[in-house]
Amino acid sequence: MQILYLLHVGCALLSVTGFALRWYWMLTGNPRLASPTAKRLPHVIDTVLLGSAIGMLVLWQVWPWQMGWLLAKIIALLVYIVLGMVALRFGRNRTQRGIAGALALATAAYILAAAFTKSPLGLFAL
Repeated sequence: MQILYLLHVGCALLSVTGFALRWYWMLTGNPRLASPTAKRLPHVIDTVLLGSAIGMLVLWQVWPWQMGWLLAKIIALLVYIVLGMVALRFGRNRTQRGIAGALALATAAYILAAAFTKSPLGLFAL
C-alpha cells in the first residue's frame, strides 16, 4: 500500500509540474512543446497516476462516492483536465490560455488540499 501511495504522490507531482512547464512553454512559444517527449510523457505519467489511484481503491475496498473528499477530488480532476485542455490546446488566444492554465493550477492545489485534509472543503477544513 505504501508503495502505491508513494507512486501516486510522485506521479501527481510529476503530472502537475509537467503541466505547468508545458503551459509556460505554450505561453512563451517555446519549440520544446512540440517535442515527442513533451507529447508522450504526460500520458505515461497520468496513466500510472490513474492506475495507482485505482490500485489504492481496490486495496481499501471502497468506491469513490463513499468518501466525500475522494469524490470531490475526482470532480476537481475533471475540471482540471478541461481547464488544462483549454490552456494547452483549445484557448483562442494567449489570454484565455493563460487564465485557464492559472485556474488549472489552482484546481490542482485544491486537489492536493483535499487529499491532505481528507475533506471536500480542502484548506477551509483546517
